[in-house]
Amino acid sequence: MIAIISDGKEQYVSPIFALKNAGWNSEVLTFNKERTHLRRIKMWRPRRQVFIVEWEKFACKKSLWEGYDWVLEDKNLFKALRFGKAVSAENFPAFKEYSKEIILPEQFEIKNENDIQSLMDVSMSFHDAIPIRLEKDGDCTQIEFDTTWGCIITVKFEGVKESNLIDRIGLIYDSEIEVKEGGFVFKVTAFDTGEVGGVIDFLPYEGEPYIFCDKIYWSIKIGKSACCVQCKKYDSLYDFYIDLKSVSKNVLLKEGKLILHHKNDTLVIEPTKKGYITYLNGVREKGYTDGQDIYDYACMFLDRITAEDIDEEILVDIKSQKSACFAHYIKRSLPFAVLWAAAGLILSFFCNLPWAVSAIIFIAPALLVPIYIAFAFSKDEKRYIITPTRIYCFCGKFINKLISTEQIKYVKLHLSFIKKGSGTIKIKPKGGICLSGINFAFWLIGINDAEEIYNKIKKLCDCSEPESGKKD
Repeated sequence: MIAIISDGKEQYVSPIFALKNAGWNSEVLTFNKERTHLRRIKMWRPRRQVFIVEWEKFACKKSLWEGYDWVLEDKNLFKALRFGKAVSAENFPAFKEYSKEIILPEQFEIKNENDIQSLMDVSMSFHDAIPIRLEKDGDCTQIEFDTTWGCIITVKFEGVKESNLIDRIGLIYDSEIEVKEGGFVFKVTAFDTGEVGGVIDFLPYEGEPYIFCDKIYWSIKIGKSACCVQCKKYDSLYDFYIDLKSVSKNVLLKEGKLILHHKNDTLVIEPTKKGYITYLNGVREKGYTDGQDIYDYACMFLDRITAEDIDEEILVDIKSQKSACFAHYIKRSLPFAVLWAAAGLILSFFCNLPWAVSAIIFIAPALLVPIYIAFAFSKDEKRYIITPTRIYCFCGKFINKLISTEQIKYVKLHLSFIKKGSGTIKIKPKGGICLSGINFAFWLIGINDAEEIYNKIKKLCDCSEPESGKKD
Protein backbone atom coordinates (compact mmCIF):
# COMPACT_ATOMS: atom_id res chain seq x y z
CA MET A 1 0.00 0.00 0.00
CA ILE A 2 1.03 3.59 -0.62
CA ALA A 3 -0.50 6.51 1.26
CA ILE A 4 -0.31 10.26 1.60
CA ILE A 5 0.34 11.13 5.24
CA SER A 6 -0.87 14.52 6.47
CA ASP A 7 1.65 15.70 9.06
CA GLY A 8 0.31 19.02 10.27
CA LYS A 9 0.34 21.45 7.35
CA GLU A 10 2.66 19.25 5.28
CA GLN A 11 2.11 15.97 3.47
CA TYR A 12 4.46 13.20 2.46
CA VAL A 13 4.16 9.87 0.64
CA SER A 14 5.09 6.58 2.28
CA PRO A 15 4.53 2.84 1.95
CA ILE A 16 2.11 1.24 4.42
CA PHE A 17 3.55 -1.94 5.92
CA ALA A 18 0.63 -2.90 8.13
CA LEU A 19 -2.90 -1.67 8.78
CA LYS A 20 -5.01 -1.99 11.92
CA ASN A 21 -8.74 -1.98 11.13
CA ALA A 22 -10.43 -0.56 14.22
CA GLY A 23 -12.86 2.14 13.00
CA TRP A 24 -11.94 5.56 14.35
CA ASN A 25 -8.99 3.94 16.18
CA SER A 26 -7.46 2.53 12.99
CA GLU A 27 -3.68 2.78 12.64
CA VAL A 28 -0.99 2.22 10.03
CA LEU A 29 2.66 1.25 10.32
CA THR A 30 4.67 3.56 8.10
CA PHE A 31 7.76 5.78 7.75
CA ASN A 32 8.18 9.28 9.10
CA LYS A 33 8.64 12.09 6.59
CA GLU A 34 12.43 11.66 6.38
CA ARG A 35 12.05 7.85 6.03
CA THR A 36 14.52 7.35 8.87
CA HIS A 37 12.11 5.99 11.47
CA LEU A 38 9.08 3.69 11.62
CA ARG A 39 5.92 4.85 13.34
CA ARG A 40 2.40 3.75 14.21
CA ILE A 41 0.14 6.57 13.03
CA LYS A 42 -3.53 6.93 13.81
CA MET A 43 -5.61 7.38 10.68
CA TRP A 44 -7.95 9.78 12.51
CA ARG A 45 -6.94 12.29 15.21
CA PRO A 46 -9.81 13.28 14.98
CA ARG A 47 -9.24 14.59 11.46
CA ARG A 48 -8.07 12.20 8.80
CA GLN A 49 -4.29 11.83 8.56
CA VAL A 50 -3.79 8.85 6.27
CA PHE A 51 -5.01 8.71 2.64
CA ILE A 52 -4.31 5.34 1.01
CA VAL A 53 -4.03 6.01 -2.73
CA GLU A 54 -2.70 2.62 -3.87
CA TRP A 55 -4.58 -0.18 -2.16
CA GLU A 56 -3.16 -3.66 -1.72
CA LYS A 57 -4.64 -6.82 -0.24
CA PHE A 58 -2.30 -8.05 2.48
CA ALA A 59 -1.84 -11.81 2.79
CA CYS A 60 -1.06 -11.93 6.51
CA LYS A 61 -3.49 -11.12 9.31
CA LYS A 62 -3.01 -11.15 13.09
CA SER A 63 -5.80 -9.96 15.34
CA LEU A 64 -6.92 -6.54 14.03
CA TRP A 65 -3.71 -6.03 12.03
CA GLU A 66 -3.18 -6.84 8.35
CA GLY A 67 0.18 -6.52 6.63
CA TYR A 68 3.24 -8.19 5.22
CA ASP A 69 4.04 -11.46 7.00
CA TRP A 70 7.66 -10.44 7.71
CA VAL A 71 6.32 -7.31 9.43
CA LEU A 72 3.56 -8.84 11.57
CA GLU A 73 5.77 -11.74 12.66
CA ASP A 74 8.51 -9.42 13.94
CA LYS A 75 7.67 -9.29 17.66
CA ASN A 76 10.64 -7.06 18.45
CA LEU A 77 9.37 -4.44 16.03
CA PHE A 78 5.90 -4.15 17.54
CA LYS A 79 7.36 -4.26 21.05
CA ALA A 80 9.61 -1.31 20.21
CA LEU A 81 6.69 0.61 18.65
CA ARG A 82 4.55 0.51 21.81
CA PHE A 83 3.36 3.72 23.50
CA GLY A 84 3.63 5.79 20.32
CA LYS A 85 7.38 5.43 20.02
CA ALA A 86 9.25 5.79 16.73
CA VAL A 87 12.05 3.32 16.04
CA SER A 88 15.08 3.76 13.81
CA ALA A 89 14.76 1.99 10.46
CA GLU A 90 18.47 1.13 10.72
CA ASN A 91 17.64 -1.38 13.46
CA PHE A 92 15.36 -3.24 11.03
CA PRO A 93 17.27 -3.70 7.74
CA ALA A 94 14.33 -5.35 5.95
CA PHE A 95 12.74 -1.90 5.54
CA LYS A 96 15.78 -0.39 3.79
CA GLU A 97 14.66 -1.24 0.24
CA TYR A 98 11.37 0.63 0.84
CA SER A 99 13.01 3.88 1.98
CA LYS A 100 13.37 5.33 -1.53
CA GLU A 101 11.35 8.43 -2.41
CA ILE A 102 7.98 7.72 -4.03
CA ILE A 103 6.71 10.03 -6.77
CA LEU A 104 2.96 9.78 -7.30
CA PRO A 105 1.48 10.34 -10.76
CA GLU A 106 -0.53 13.49 -11.37
CA GLN A 107 -3.48 11.25 -12.26
CA PHE A 108 -4.24 7.66 -11.34
CA GLU A 109 -5.79 5.53 -14.07
CA ILE A 110 -8.31 2.82 -13.27
CA LYS A 111 -7.43 -0.36 -15.12
CA ASN A 112 -8.64 -3.19 -12.89
CA GLU A 113 -10.49 -4.11 -9.69
CA ASN A 114 -7.47 -3.24 -7.56
CA ASP A 115 -7.44 0.30 -8.99
CA ILE A 116 -11.18 0.60 -8.31
CA GLN A 117 -10.60 -0.45 -4.70
CA SER A 118 -7.92 2.24 -4.36
CA LEU A 119 -10.29 5.04 -5.41
CA MET A 120 -13.26 3.75 -3.43
CA ASP A 121 -11.10 3.28 -0.34
CA VAL A 122 -9.59 6.77 -0.30
CA SER A 123 -12.96 8.38 -1.14
CA MET A 124 -14.89 6.05 1.22
CA SER A 125 -17.15 5.23 -1.74
CA PHE A 126 -17.84 9.00 -1.91
CA HIS A 127 -20.05 8.69 1.18
CA ASP A 128 -21.13 12.21 2.27
CA ALA A 129 -19.37 13.69 -0.79
CA ILE A 130 -20.74 16.63 -2.75
CA PRO A 131 -19.98 17.52 -6.40
CA ILE A 132 -18.49 21.02 -6.35
CA ARG A 133 -17.58 21.27 -10.04
CA LEU A 134 -18.85 19.54 -13.18
CA GLU A 135 -17.44 20.18 -16.64
CA LYS A 136 -18.33 18.52 -19.94
CA ASP A 137 -16.17 18.74 -23.04
CA GLY A 138 -17.37 16.53 -25.86
CA ASP A 139 -17.28 12.93 -24.66
CA CYS A 140 -15.22 13.85 -21.58
CA THR A 141 -16.83 14.64 -18.20
CA GLN A 142 -14.87 15.87 -15.20
CA ILE A 143 -16.34 16.05 -11.68
CA GLU A 144 -14.67 17.50 -8.60
CA PHE A 145 -15.89 16.01 -5.30
CA ASP A 146 -15.44 17.43 -1.83
CA THR A 147 -15.43 14.14 0.06
CA THR A 148 -15.88 15.87 3.47
CA TRP A 149 -13.23 13.38 4.71
CA GLY A 150 -10.31 15.75 4.40
CA CYS A 151 -9.63 15.54 0.66
CA ILE A 152 -10.93 16.73 -2.70
CA ILE A 153 -11.00 14.15 -5.48
CA THR A 154 -11.30 15.02 -9.16
CA VAL A 155 -12.54 12.21 -11.40
CA LYS A 156 -12.18 12.38 -15.17
CA PHE A 157 -14.42 10.16 -17.32
CA GLU A 158 -13.12 9.78 -20.88
CA GLY A 159 -15.10 8.40 -23.79
CA VAL A 160 -18.48 8.84 -22.12
CA LYS A 161 -21.06 6.63 -23.86
CA GLU A 162 -24.05 7.14 -21.57
CA SER A 163 -24.87 9.20 -18.49
CA ASN A 164 -27.91 10.17 -16.45
CA LEU A 165 -28.83 12.52 -13.57
CA ILE A 166 -25.20 13.44 -12.88
CA ASP A 167 -26.06 17.14 -12.62
CA ARG A 168 -28.90 16.39 -10.16
CA ILE A 169 -26.72 15.15 -7.29
CA GLY A 170 -26.70 17.24 -4.13
CA LEU A 171 -25.20 14.83 -1.59
CA ILE A 172 -23.91 11.28 -2.15
CA TYR A 173 -24.42 8.50 0.39
CA ASP A 174 -23.00 5.55 -1.53
CA SER A 175 -21.54 4.76 -4.94
CA GLU A 176 -19.75 2.01 -6.82
CA ILE A 177 -17.63 1.42 -9.90
CA GLU A 178 -18.10 -1.69 -12.02
CA VAL A 179 -16.04 -3.13 -14.84
CA LYS A 180 -18.32 -3.59 -17.80
CA GLU A 181 -17.69 -4.95 -21.27
CA GLY A 182 -16.46 -1.96 -23.20
CA GLY A 183 -15.50 0.20 -20.22
CA PHE A 184 -16.45 1.23 -16.69
CA VAL A 185 -19.68 2.27 -14.99
CA PHE A 186 -19.67 4.77 -12.11
CA LYS A 187 -23.03 4.58 -10.27
CA VAL A 188 -24.38 6.67 -7.40
CA THR A 189 -26.59 4.17 -5.58
CA ALA A 190 -27.88 6.44 -2.78
CA PHE A 191 -28.10 10.23 -2.84
CA ASP A 192 -30.17 13.35 -2.23
CA THR A 193 -31.12 15.41 -5.27
CA GLY A 194 -29.78 18.91 -5.71
CA GLU A 195 -27.31 20.95 -7.71
CA VAL A 196 -23.56 21.07 -8.16
CA GLY A 197 -22.08 23.01 -5.26
CA GLY A 198 -23.75 21.14 -2.44
CA VAL A 199 -27.32 22.46 -2.75
CA ILE A 200 -29.94 19.89 -1.75
CA ASP A 201 -33.55 20.28 -2.88
CA PHE A 202 -34.93 16.77 -2.15
CA LEU A 203 -37.01 16.83 -5.32
CA PRO A 204 -38.35 13.48 -6.60
CA TYR A 205 -36.43 11.70 -9.31
CA GLU A 206 -36.60 8.61 -11.47
CA GLY A 207 -33.56 6.49 -12.19
CA GLU A 208 -30.01 6.33 -10.89
CA PRO A 209 -27.10 8.69 -11.60
CA TYR A 210 -24.40 6.93 -13.61
CA ILE A 211 -21.66 7.41 -16.19
CA PHE A 212 -20.64 4.67 -18.63
CA CYS A 213 -17.26 5.45 -20.17
CA ASP A 214 -14.10 4.02 -21.71
CA LYS A 215 -11.56 5.22 -19.13
CA ILE A 216 -11.48 6.76 -15.64
CA TYR A 217 -8.68 8.92 -14.22
CA TRP A 218 -8.57 10.55 -10.79
CA SER A 219 -6.43 12.85 -8.70
CA ILE A 220 -6.46 13.86 -5.04
CA LYS A 221 -5.82 17.06 -3.12
CA ILE A 222 -5.61 17.13 0.68
CA GLY A 223 -7.94 19.72 2.21
CA LYS A 224 -11.52 20.89 1.87
CA SER A 225 -13.34 23.26 -0.46
CA ALA A 226 -15.24 26.34 0.60
CA CYS A 227 -18.49 24.54 -0.26
CA CYS A 228 -20.66 22.78 2.28
CA VAL A 229 -23.98 21.00 2.06
CA GLN A 230 -26.79 23.53 1.89
CA CYS A 231 -30.32 22.35 2.58
CA LYS A 232 -33.09 24.27 0.93
CA LYS A 233 -34.47 27.09 3.07
CA TYR A 234 -38.01 28.27 2.58
CA ASP A 235 -38.53 32.02 2.31
CA SER A 236 -42.28 31.53 2.43
CA LEU A 237 -44.85 28.86 3.20
CA TYR A 238 -45.84 28.94 -0.46
CA ASP A 239 -42.37 27.62 -1.50
CA PHE A 240 -42.78 24.82 1.02
CA TYR A 241 -46.22 24.09 -0.41
CA ILE A 242 -44.87 23.89 -3.99
CA ASP A 243 -42.19 21.34 -3.00
CA LEU A 244 -44.65 19.15 -1.09
CA LYS A 245 -47.14 19.39 -3.96
CA SER A 246 -44.56 17.67 -6.16
CA VAL A 247 -44.58 14.74 -3.72
CA SER A 248 -48.34 14.37 -3.33
CA LYS A 249 -51.56 15.92 -4.58
CA ASN A 250 -53.06 15.70 -1.08
CA VAL A 251 -51.51 18.97 0.08
CA LEU A 252 -53.48 22.18 0.70
CA LEU A 253 -52.42 25.71 1.60
CA LYS A 254 -55.24 27.26 3.59
CA GLU A 255 -55.38 30.21 5.99
CA GLY A 256 -51.61 30.35 6.42
CA LYS A 257 -51.32 26.62 7.20
CA LEU A 258 -50.33 23.53 5.26
CA ILE A 259 -52.86 20.69 5.44
CA LEU A 260 -51.68 17.22 4.39
CA HIS A 261 -53.96 14.20 3.98
CA HIS A 262 -52.88 10.57 3.89
CA LYS A 263 -55.52 7.87 4.06
CA ASN A 264 -57.57 8.69 7.20
CA ASP A 265 -54.92 10.90 8.82
CA THR A 266 -54.48 14.67 8.63
CA LEU A 267 -51.27 16.58 9.35
CA VAL A 268 -51.40 20.36 9.83
CA ILE A 269 -48.17 22.37 9.62
CA GLU A 270 -48.30 25.84 11.13
CA PRO A 271 -45.41 28.33 10.83
CA THR A 272 -44.20 30.19 13.94
CA LYS A 273 -41.45 32.70 14.69
CA LYS A 274 -39.12 29.86 15.74
CA GLY A 275 -39.98 27.37 13.01
CA TYR A 276 -42.97 25.06 12.54
CA ILE A 277 -45.50 23.26 14.73
CA THR A 278 -47.28 20.10 13.58
CA TYR A 279 -50.70 18.75 14.55
CA LEU A 280 -51.47 15.12 13.75
CA ASN A 281 -55.24 14.47 13.75
CA GLY A 282 -55.71 17.54 15.95
CA VAL A 283 -53.08 16.56 18.53
CA ARG A 284 -50.09 18.87 18.81
CA GLU A 285 -46.68 17.29 18.18
CA LYS A 286 -43.19 18.64 18.68
CA GLY A 287 -41.97 21.73 16.87
CA TYR A 288 -39.35 21.93 14.11
CA THR A 289 -36.87 24.77 13.72
CA ASP A 290 -35.10 23.43 10.63
CA GLY A 291 -36.67 23.52 7.17
CA GLN A 292 -35.05 20.23 6.17
CA ASP A 293 -36.41 18.40 9.23
CA ILE A 294 -39.98 19.52 8.68
CA TYR A 295 -39.74 18.71 4.96
CA ASP A 296 -38.44 15.20 5.71
CA TYR A 297 -41.19 14.64 8.27
CA ALA A 298 -43.89 15.84 5.88
CA CYS A 299 -42.58 13.57 3.10
CA MET A 300 -42.53 10.58 5.45
CA PHE A 301 -46.15 11.31 6.36
CA LEU A 302 -47.21 11.51 2.70
CA ASP A 303 -45.24 8.40 1.69
CA ARG A 304 -46.19 6.14 4.59
CA ILE A 305 -46.76 2.55 3.53
CA THR A 306 -48.93 -0.07 5.17
CA ALA A 307 -48.77 -3.79 4.51
CA GLU A 308 -51.91 -3.47 2.39
CA ASP A 309 -50.10 -1.06 0.05
CA ILE A 310 -47.59 -3.68 -1.11
CA ASP A 311 -48.63 -4.67 -4.62
CA GLU A 312 -45.91 -7.20 -5.49
CA GLU A 313 -45.68 -10.87 -4.54
CA ILE A 314 -45.14 -11.44 -0.82
CA LEU A 315 -42.65 -14.27 -0.30
CA VAL A 316 -42.37 -14.12 3.50
CA ASP A 317 -44.49 -12.39 6.16
CA ILE A 318 -42.96 -12.84 9.63
CA LYS A 319 -42.74 -11.24 13.06
CA SER A 320 -39.35 -10.82 14.64
CA GLN A 321 -39.34 -12.51 18.05
CA LYS A 322 -38.05 -10.32 20.85
CA SER A 323 -36.89 -13.38 22.78
CA ALA A 324 -34.52 -14.45 19.99
CA CYS A 325 -33.08 -10.94 19.64
CA PHE A 326 -32.74 -10.67 23.42
CA ALA A 327 -30.86 -13.99 23.53
CA HIS A 328 -28.60 -12.79 20.69
CA TYR A 329 -27.40 -9.78 22.68
CA ILE A 330 -27.48 -11.30 26.13
CA LYS A 331 -25.13 -14.17 25.21
CA ARG A 332 -22.48 -11.56 24.35
CA SER A 333 -23.11 -8.98 27.02
CA LEU A 334 -23.93 -11.19 30.01
CA PRO A 335 -20.47 -12.86 30.25
CA PHE A 336 -18.86 -9.42 30.04
CA ALA A 337 -21.16 -8.04 32.73
CA VAL A 338 -20.42 -10.99 35.05
CA LEU A 339 -16.66 -10.71 34.56
CA TRP A 340 -16.78 -6.93 35.07
CA ALA A 341 -18.70 -7.29 38.33
CA ALA A 342 -16.38 -10.11 39.46
CA ALA A 343 -13.37 -7.87 38.80
CA GLY A 344 -14.86 -5.26 41.11
CA LEU A 345 -15.46 -7.82 43.87
CA ILE A 346 -11.92 -9.20 43.57
CA LEU A 347 -10.40 -5.72 43.79
CA SER A 348 -12.54 -4.95 46.84
CA PHE A 349 -11.51 -8.12 48.67
CA PHE A 350 -7.84 -8.40 47.75
CA CYS A 351 -6.77 -4.86 46.86
CA ASN A 352 -8.76 -2.96 49.49
CA LEU A 353 -10.72 -1.05 46.88
CA PRO A 354 -13.52 0.84 48.69
CA TRP A 355 -16.89 -0.84 48.25
CA ALA A 356 -18.52 2.40 47.13
CA VAL A 357 -15.97 2.84 44.33
CA SER A 358 -16.37 -0.80 43.30
CA ALA A 359 -20.16 -0.46 43.19
CA ILE A 360 -20.01 2.69 41.01
CA ILE A 361 -17.30 1.55 38.57
CA PHE A 362 -17.96 -2.19 38.32
CA ILE A 363 -21.20 -3.51 39.79
CA ALA A 364 -23.65 -0.79 38.68
CA PRO A 365 -22.56 -0.83 34.98
CA ALA A 366 -22.68 -4.64 35.00
CA LEU A 367 -26.29 -4.58 36.24
CA LEU A 368 -27.25 -1.92 33.69
CA VAL A 369 -26.24 -4.10 30.72
CA PRO A 370 -29.06 -6.69 30.96
CA ILE A 371 -31.51 -4.01 32.16
CA TYR A 372 -30.79 -1.85 29.10
CA ILE A 373 -31.16 -4.78 26.71
CA ALA A 374 -34.45 -5.84 28.35
CA PHE A 375 -35.77 -2.26 28.01
CA ALA A 376 -34.66 -2.06 24.36
CA PHE A 377 -36.74 -5.14 23.50
CA SER A 378 -39.78 -4.19 25.57
CA LYS A 379 -41.42 -2.48 22.58
CA ASP A 380 -43.73 -4.12 20.04
CA GLU A 381 -42.36 -6.90 17.89
CA LYS A 382 -41.45 -5.84 14.36
CA ARG A 383 -43.14 -7.30 11.30
CA TYR A 384 -41.07 -8.07 8.20
CA ILE A 385 -42.47 -8.59 4.72
CA ILE A 386 -40.10 -9.91 2.07
CA THR A 387 -40.83 -9.50 -1.64
CA PRO A 388 -38.64 -10.35 -4.67
CA THR A 389 -37.20 -6.80 -4.68
CA ARG A 390 -37.55 -5.35 -1.17
CA ILE A 391 -37.66 -6.05 2.55
CA TYR A 392 -40.18 -4.01 4.54
CA CYS A 393 -40.06 -3.48 8.30
CA PHE A 394 -43.23 -2.39 10.13
CA CYS A 395 -43.56 -1.13 13.69
CA GLY A 396 -47.28 -1.31 14.33
CA LYS A 397 -49.34 -0.37 11.28
CA PHE A 398 -46.92 1.82 9.34
CA ILE A 399 -43.56 1.14 7.74
CA ASN A 400 -40.47 1.85 9.79
CA LYS A 401 -37.70 0.86 7.37
CA LEU A 402 -37.41 -0.23 3.76
CA ILE A 403 -34.46 -1.67 1.88
CA SER A 404 -33.97 -2.90 -1.66
CA THR A 405 -32.37 -6.32 -2.00
CA GLU A 406 -29.80 -4.67 -4.30
CA GLN A 407 -28.72 -2.45 -1.37
CA ILE A 408 -27.86 -5.37 0.93
CA LYS A 409 -24.13 -5.70 1.54
CA TYR A 410 -24.27 -9.05 3.33
CA VAL A 411 -26.52 -11.34 5.36
CA LYS A 412 -25.30 -13.23 8.42
CA LEU A 413 -26.94 -16.06 10.38
CA HIS A 414 -26.62 -16.64 14.14
CA LEU A 415 -28.31 -19.85 15.26
CA SER A 416 -29.67 -19.75 18.81
CA PHE A 417 -28.15 -21.87 21.56
CA ILE A 418 -31.50 -21.92 23.40
CA LYS A 419 -34.03 -23.24 20.90
CA LYS A 420 -33.29 -25.50 17.95
CA GLY A 421 -33.99 -23.92 14.58
CA SER A 422 -34.40 -20.40 15.97
CA GLY A 423 -31.86 -17.63 15.70
CA THR A 424 -31.20 -14.17 14.35
CA ILE A 425 -30.50 -12.86 10.86
CA LYS A 426 -28.26 -9.81 10.60
CA ILE A 427 -28.75 -7.72 7.46
CA LYS A 428 -26.07 -5.15 6.67
CA PRO A 429 -26.93 -2.52 4.02
CA LYS A 430 -24.41 -0.88 1.72
CA GLY A 431 -23.26 2.45 3.11
CA GLY A 432 -25.58 2.13 6.12
CA ILE A 433 -28.44 3.82 4.24
CA CYS A 434 -31.89 2.43 3.59
CA LEU A 435 -34.16 3.62 0.80
CA SER A 436 -36.66 5.30 3.07
CA GLY A 437 -33.94 7.74 4.12
CA ILE A 438 -33.51 6.35 7.65
CA ASN A 439 -29.92 5.78 8.74
CA PHE A 440 -29.18 2.48 10.42
CA ALA A 441 -26.19 0.19 10.90
CA PHE A 442 -27.95 -3.17 10.46
CA TRP A 443 -31.22 -5.03 10.94
CA LEU A 444 -31.58 -7.94 13.34
CA ILE A 445 -34.47 -10.32 12.71
CA GLY A 446 -35.11 -13.01 15.34
CA ILE A 447 -37.30 -15.94 14.19
CA ASN A 448 -37.97 -19.65 14.61
CA ASP A 449 -37.17 -20.86 11.09
CA ALA A 450 -34.03 -18.76 10.97
CA GLU A 451 -31.99 -20.85 8.56
CA GLU A 452 -34.83 -21.21 6.05
CA ILE A 453 -35.55 -17.46 5.97
CA TYR A 454 -31.81 -16.71 5.87
CA ASN A 455 -31.38 -18.84 2.74
CA LYS A 456 -34.32 -17.08 1.05
CA ILE A 457 -32.94 -13.61 1.76
CA LYS A 458 -29.45 -14.63 0.69
CA LYS A 459 -30.79 -16.02 -2.57
CA LEU A 460 -32.71 -12.80 -3.29
CA CYS A 461 -29.83 -10.42 -2.72
CA ASP A 462 -27.17 -12.82 -4.06
CA CYS A 463 -24.58 -11.39 -1.66
CA SER A 464 -21.67 -13.14 0.01
CA GLU A 465 -21.25 -13.57 3.74
CA PRO A 466 -18.26 -11.75 5.26
CA GLU A 467 -15.23 -13.83 6.27
CA SER A 468 -16.14 -13.48 9.93
CA GLY A 469 -19.80 -14.19 9.20
CA LYS A 470 -19.86 -17.91 9.91
CA LYS A 471 -22.86 -19.47 11.58
CA ASP A 472 -22.69 -19.42 15.37
